[in-house]
Amino acid sequence: MKKLFTLILALAFGVGLKAQTNLTQAVDFTATDVHGTEVHLFDILDGGQYVLIDFFYTTCTYCIQSIPYMVQSYSNFGCNQHDVFYMEVDYGDSQAACLNWVNNYGVEYPTIAGANGGNSIVNQYHISAFPTVILIAPDHSIVIQDLYPIPNVQAIITALEAQGVQQHECNAITYDPQVSITIDQVLETEVTATFTPNEDCISYAYTIATDAEIQEWMAAAGLDLPEYLWTYGIPGSDIISNTFSDLTPDTEYVIFAVPADIDGNLGEVVQEAVTTTPGGGSEIMPDFLATDIEGNDINLYSILDNGQAVMINFFLYGDEFSEGVMRDMVEAYHQYGCNEHDVFFMEISPNGHDDQCQAWAERFGVKYPTISRDGGGNDIVQAIPVGYYPTIMLIRPDHTFANRDIYPPTIDYIVDAMNGEGYNQYECEEGMAETEHQDLMLYPNPANGFVTLSGENLGTVRVYNALGQMVEELEANGSELRINTTRYENGVYFVKTEGQTMKFVVKH
Repeated sequence: MKKLFTLILALAFGVGLKAQTNLTQAVDFTATDVHGTEVHLFDILDGGQYVLIDFFYTTCTYCIQSIPYMVQSYSNFGCNQHDVFYMEVDYGDSQAACLNWVNNYGVEYPTIAGANGGNSIVNQYHISAFPTVILIAPDHSIVIQDLYPIPNVQAIITALEAQGVQQHECNAITYDPQVSITIDQVLETEVTATFTPNEDCISYAYTIATDAEIQEWMAAAGLDLPEYLWTYGIPGSDIISNTFSDLTPDTEYVIFAVPADIDGNLGEVVQEAVTTTPGGGSEIMPDFLATDIEGNDINLYSILDNGQAVMINFFLYGDEFSEGVMRDMVEAYHQYGCNEHDVFFMEISPNGHDDQCQAWAERFGVKYPTISRDGGGNDIVQAIPVGYYPTIMLIRPDHTFANRDIYPPTIDYIVDAMNGEGYNQYECEEGMAETEHQDLMLYPNPANGFVTLSGENLGTVRVYNALGQMVEELEANGSELRINTTRYENGVYFVKTEGQTMKFVVKH
């Protein structure tokens, strides 16, 4: 017969000595097993599985006699992967004692130590004799209040099959280790890439080589590609960004990576081709179309073709050196007319996202366009490419580089670069913000095909877009000027007369 607790322990339960639970409905619980995995009873039941709970303690003679049959039946019924989910709940033992129990008897299902929540669960289920094995149906009803005796594994099989639980083979646990490669930067002699493993990838190895090099290395080692990478590649585990240096300009390379699972099995080799940039670099600045943090479209060649030079500050968000040049950049922007004259200022970040670059612009008082990674910043620096930060470039209206990197990036060197190209300094024109005027009228607003400006002595009228670029200059012959807006893109515009500015919106 079962071994019962002493009367003192039984009284501690608050119930009489019983060889079964007196409950007919399950009581929910959440606990952590000896391996640190959280077990939530109702989650398992609501997933459609029966739950078998073996209540035990580690020095119980009858528990020790029955545990081999419990472990065998666990395998007969599919190792918790099919109709029934096995667990065991200990009373009175430490985590260490339960770990020793698990290791000694080969228990692969969750074991909840008494000191780690088991005592409370035993009390919830009014268990007073050990072992007590119960079976709970998916509807939370306790359909077996005590599976006893257990003289062999067949006793467990018969009892569970009587409840409709079917036997299954254990499915082998499979893993799908993967690692992805992201190319971050390509220069003449350097390539930077980020390696990102998935959950099944415990470790990986990677390298870079030309096709000829990798074939030569594999032949010399007498290994196929996965084994060669695993043996001679650079080891990695978590997300890693690595810069490969001393490469040959204008050469096609392949970045290789091979992942491995927890058992050391190698997954599929990942390959990412990349070509280093030509030596010396192009004299022509490549065009780009991006969106700044205010939602404005920025097309480089449109600005250049309009006659303005463009100065770009390439910066890294959070980088102290990039932060160090901001005072001089903002000062230069104001000295050269706030994007209204010879030079148009902007800044581009390959790593800062919109919200981060918004905070950056507010912190440093940036009024010129800021393009974040979200707006295309990383794509732009790859296309040029940009290798160091900060980098300040000055591009002429004919698309050629006046200066690839103004260094050191101080106001004096910026002014020298501007003077070298003949660009003049100007005061910033005031009044580009919306103001109210008693003597000017602008209608309709929003505008579709046209907008009418009326007022005394209008004279020269200039229209600016939201970036501060002049899009049209008109002469008014009287007190009224009709402006054709059919060619304007949707957005905010400013009409400026002598000393006065009004805002309107184009909405087609």
